[in-house]
Amino acid sequence: MKRIIIDQQEIARQGQQLAQQAQNEVDKHVGKYCLLELKNLDRLHDTLYSPMMDKIMVTVTSTGNLGLIWIFTALILLLSSRNNDERSRIGYGILIALLLSIMIGNLLIKNIAKRNRPFFHKNYKLLIKQPWDYSFPSGHTLASFAAATVFFYMNQNMGLLALLYACLIALSRLYLRVHFFTDVFFSMILGTGLGVLAMTLYDTHCFGLLFS
Repeated sequence: MKRIIIDQQEIARQGQQLAQQAQNEVDKHVGKYCLLELKNLDRLHDTLYSPMMDKIMVTVTSTGNLGLIWIFTALILLLSSRNNDERSRIGYGILIALLLSIMIGNLLIKNIAKRNRPFFHKNYKLLIKQPWDYSFPSGHTLASFAAATVFFYMNQNMGLLALLYACLIALSRLYLRVHFFTDVFFSMILGTGLGVLAMTLYDTHCFGLLFS
């Protein structure tokens, strides 16, 4: 019996060694910078982890799928505007911002950068369906900050709430480990710029044929 226990411990030890060797081989091909990003993702996840946090982050990130929460908000504002210029400007501004996010972020930059997502480099157990597109930039974060910036551009009180929610969506992408930190940070900056651009385009009537 003692011999069997010793053999099992030896097998377990050898298995750990083989697993470590395999990870070392993977690390050689990933690169130091990518490894640093992966370690930062793990630190964030481990720091915030709880079963309740899992559920919250999955729910939050799902509201950002396809920019649905922002599209829904824009439609509500437009339908309830009743000649309210501020509401209609925010609604149209959000739609323009989302359109710019898709064109510049999803269609252009993603297909130029072609950055693989974190789970391509490390075998994470995902809590959501595996995204099919590239990692850089984060579409959820980009759309959220673009839309939230439009809110802030028009109304600072509403804008602060929108920006806080945009930050929560960005955090969910990191917590769920479907994006790197640099994906999200770049998207926050670009999204803010696209939100300002969207309002500039609206005010100069560049989208007059579409939104009139």
